[in-house]
Amino acid sequence: MSYQRLPYADWGWAELRAVLAAMLCGRIRRGPAARQLAGALAGLLAVPHVLPVNSGRTALRLGLEALMQLRPGRNEVIIPAFICPAVVEVVNSLGLVPVLADVGADLNLDPGACEQRIGSRTLAIIVAHMYGCPAKIEAFETIAKAARVYLVDDAAQVVGESVGGRMLGTFGDFGVLSFAQSKCVVTGESGGGGVLICHENEVSPIVQARVAGLAPAAGRLRALVAFFWNYLLEAHTAALSYRWQRLRQQVLGARARGLVPAGIANLDACLALQQLKSLSRRREQRLRILGHYAAALATPGDPWLMPQFSPGRYLARVMVSLPPGVELDECQRQLRRESVCTRRGYATHSPASCSARGSPDPGARLIELPAYADMTAKDVAEVCQRLRRVAAAYRQCVSNRQDGDDHERCYQ
Repeated sequence: MSYQRLPYADWGWAELRAVLAAMLCGRIRRGPAARQLAGALAGLLAVPHVLPVNSGRTALRLGLEALMQLRPGRNEVIIPAFICPAVVEVVNSLGLVPVLADVGADLNLDPGACEQRIGSRTLAIIVAHMYGCPAKIEAFETIAKAARVYLVDDAAQVVGESVGGRMLGTFGDFGVLSFAQSKCVVTGESGGGGVLICHENEVSPIVQARVAGLAPAAGRLRALVAFFWNYLLEAHTAALSYRWQRLRQQVLGARARGLVPAGIANLDACLALQQLKSLSRRREQRLRILGHYAAALATPGDPWLMPQFSPGRYLARVMVSLPPGVELDECQRQLRRESVCTRRGYATHSPASCSARGSPDPGARLIELPAYADMTAKDVAEVCQRLRRVAAAYRQCVSNRQDGDDHERCYQ
C-alpha cells in the first residue's frame, strides 16, 4: 500500500545546489541574496518596497508595531475567527486585543461581520487569504478607508496570485508573505523567511528603518538539518516534528524563533529565489491535483465538499469537509493505518479576551489531504477510495456499537 504524504515542500536539485553554494562560499547568514530577493519580489508584485525578514511572524509584528506607533490610542485588531494560530500569537504578544469576526463558506473573513466589529479602538483589520483562497480584499479596502482604520493584507500562504489585476499581499497599508513549510514558497522552518510588503505611505519609513537595523537570522544550519529531517524523511518524522513544535509552543510555553525579529539569512534568500523560478510550474501542478480531487469527490449523493475549490483557483492545501456522521479524530487515525497522511484544519480561536459572537467552528470537520508535486490522478483516486472506505467503516462501527461489537474490529 503506497504512502500518501502531505505537501511539506517541493524541492529539487536547484534548491540543493543553492544550499551547497551558500555553504561552500561561507555565506550562510550574510550575502547578496536578500537584496536580490527584494528586487525579484518587488518586480513580481509591482510594489516599491519589499523587506525580507526571517519569518512571516516578524513581518506582521514589525508592521503592527508601526501602526501602534502611528495611532497609540487604539489597541484592537480585527482578525478572522478561523486563522493560523501564529497571527493570534503575534497580536497578543504586542499587547493588542484580537477581536474575532465570523468567516464565510470559503473560510475567509466575512466583510459584513468585520464591519460590525469595528469600533472606536480598532487599529487594524487583518485579512488572510486562507489556504491561498483569495478573500474579498477589495471590499475590505473600501471598509477600512471608510472607517479610517489600517488594513493588513496577510498573503502568508500564497505568492503570485492576483485579484482585479493586483497581486495578493499588495492591498491595504502593508502586506506579509511567509516562506515556512507547506507554503507556496518554502525555504525551511524555524524562522526560514518572510516578507513585509510596503507602499509609499506613513508606514513605510518606520518599517524600513526598523528592518535596516536587523541582523541576519542566525542558526540557519541547525534549522536546515531540521528541515531535511522533516522533508527527506517526511514519511516517518514530519507528523512527529509538527506535533512536538506545537506541544512546545502551546503546552510548554516555548517561544517560537520567528517571533525574534531578524533579517532573512542569505541561505534562505537563495532558496526563496530558486522557489520563485519554479513558481509557475508548481502552480500548474497544484491546479492539476485540485482538479483530480474535485473529479474524484464529485460522486452523486456523496457528501464530500471542497469548500474553497473553484476551477482555475490556486490553493495552498487541499481541504475537504467530512460528511455528517464521521468523527474527525477517528478518521485521521484510521487513515494513518491506510498510509494516508492528513492534517486537520485550524481551530476557531475564542479565548475570553476575544470571543466571537456565537460563531460555529468552521474547521471542526476540515481535513487536509495529500497533494505532493508528482501526485497523479491514480494517486488521488486511491486517496479518495481509502477516505471513503474509512468513512463507511466508521458509520458501520457506530451503528454496530449498540449490538456490543468491538470497536477495533469494526475497521477490519
